Amino acid sequence: MKERNMLSRTHVNAALTRTMNASFQEIIRVAGKEDEKWQERGREVVRLRESGEKMPDEWIEKEGLLNYENCLYTPDDEARQTEIAPGCHDSIVAWHFGQKKMIQIVTRDFYWKELAEWIRDDVRCCDECQQSKSRRHTKYGLLQLLVVPYAAWSSISTDFITQLPESQGKTQIMVVVDGFTKMALFIGLQENATAKDIADTFLREVSKLHGLPTQIILDMDAKFSGKL
Repeated sequence: MKERNMLSRTHVNAALTRTMNASFQEIIRVAGKEDEKWQERGREVVRLRESGEKMPDEWIEKEGLLNYENCLYTPDDEARQTEIAPGCHDSIVAWHFGQKKMIQIVTRDFYWKELAEWIRDDVRCCDECQQSKSRRHTKYGLLQLLVVPYAAWSSISTDFITQLPESQGKTQIMVVVDGFTKMALFIGLQENATAKDIADTFLREVSKLHGLPTQIILDMDAKFSGKL
């Protein structure tokens, strides 16, 4: 049997934890000098500290670096952000987990403005993710307007209003709207109504009065897609 080396949780966590060495810290300081918002925030934190005023709990300035909620505040520098991201997504222990996992890993140690949106864009541009996690459905088309029916009650739409306070044993309402006149019927249903119950109610409350429609528009509620 082929042997396989499994990484323990301790090794994985150690690999994912980024070490802020001196050279990396100096790179952040240099990049921060080009970011006006980074400089402005740093001056504000220093002013509050020197004046003895209460500093915001989430902001800390130390050795020329800013931390927001114990995360290194990274300047608006695409090169620095791109340097941080690969280790949290492309490395052997990150395994291209996707947007949510990458956001979770990066925010353990780093913070910058619109970080989540930046990561989403970065993951969308990942070649390996595009190849192995490509969408399987057809390309979305343009929204199509519904054709105006030629007569009343020839085309109807149905939907449900659920989780209502009980009234005469009914806790939900089936709304039936005529596409031509926009006339609506509101029919009470019990909470556990099945597809068969709804069909019987439809025949009794709608078809009996207006006949069978040629088109019914609905959103494939679980009542219809589940077991009858």
